[in-house]
Amino acid sequence: MLTKTLKAAGTIATMTAIGTSAAFAENVSTQIDLTYVWTAHAGQEQRLVATYEGVGEILQANEPGLIFYEIATSETGNQIIIHEVFEDGNALAFHLTETAAQFFPQLVEFADPGPFIFRGDVPEELKAAAYGMNMGTIFTSDWTGFERD
Repeated sequence: MLTKTLKAAGTIATMTAIGTSAAFAENVSTQIDLTYVWTAHAGQEQRLVATYEGVGEILQANEPGLIFYEIATSETGNQIIIHEVFEDGNALAFHLTETAAQFFPQLVEFADPGPFIFRGDVPEELKAAAYGMNMGTIFTSDWTGFERD
């Protein structure tokens, strides 16, 4: 089992890798891991950071199915990288139709989305919606690799 301990927002979370490859076959899970990027338009970098600070507070208060959330700013300062882990497809659906839907229209005014990389068993209707948004969406469930002891 591949386990990673992360420190984010003053808390420590332990995440177990999920996947369907032979290397990780024993880790069958319904969790969905999502990593994505927003790139700020010129001069809008601080607005992007401030928006995601507010989004984080809303997520923590209103999305119990979101079990892990972290953000980072690129060293150039114009990109925000977001990493989220949802307990299942229902939690992801709630996120996309509630919080993401609330903030997406304002974000595209001052930033460009993508890529969005989903890892796990994403329901087909959510895949179709994500592909339809043309955000450089990638879906995968077949990670391979190794673990050092």
